[in-house]
Parts: sequence; C-alpha cells; structure tokens
Amino acid sequence: MNKIQLALTLLLAVLCVGCSGKVKLGGTVSFTDGTPVETGMVYFVSKDGSFSARGEIQNGEFQVSSVGKNDGLPKGEYNVYFSGIETVVKEQQELENGDFIEAETRPAIDAKYMSASTSGITQNVDGSTKKVEFQLERLE
Repeated sequence: MNKIQLALTLLLAVLCVGCSGKVKLGGTVSFTDGTPVETGMVYFVSKDGSFSARGEIQNGEFQVSSVGKNDGLPKGEYNVYFSGIETVVKEQQELENGDFIEAETRPAIDAKYMSASTSGITQNVDGSTKKVEFQLERLE
C-alpha cells in the first residue's frame, strides 16, 4: 500500500467514526406539576416494531441506549412508554421496639403510560433531535 492509499484509508476511517446513523438522545421526564420522575425507564419502540431502545430515568433525566451505553437510536418515528417509581420511605427507619422499616417504593406514574399502545406519546427522532422533554400524570 503506497502512502496516498494509506492516507486516504486513514482519512476515511476518521470520517466514519460515529457514522452509525444513530442519534444520541437524552432528556427529562417530569410530572405535570414539574416534579422530576425519581426513578424509572423510558422506552422507545419504532412504529413498525423493528427496533427498540431505552433510557434509565434518574432524578428526572435519561440518556437513550440501544446496543451500547448511551449510543442513541436510529432516526424515525417511535412510540414511547414509561415505568416510574418513587420512594415512599426514604431511608431505613428504626422503630421503638428495635424493628426496622425498610425503604419503600411504589409506582408513581399513571398506568396508561406503561404501554406503547396506551401511552399516546410518540417521538420523531431526526438529526436535529438531541433532547426531549416528557410530562406525565401521576398515579392517583
């Protein structure tokens, strides 16, 4: 391989780094009152069902992962659904008799958001989509 071929090969390799066709996507998930969803997952399922990705919600924020960590997802139209919990008792508590109450969690979001077919939420992901915001109703 001569120097020109080597240089062109290296240039092509450098230009193709990150050319996977995926869009890195992150965002926030909060309740309609503005309170962040404490912990949960957000799921993206392509409209034709051929691809899915997810993001772990921590303190209302998430990054989408499909194959690798925070690697994003391909451009397209997605149905979006969620799981979310909130901590009821924040820390283990000792009772007067010496017993302990463990930290407890419960579902936090309305059940309609827990399925792609009932959430009613879609998201178009294109090259300009980098951050999205979702607002959900609380579980009553």
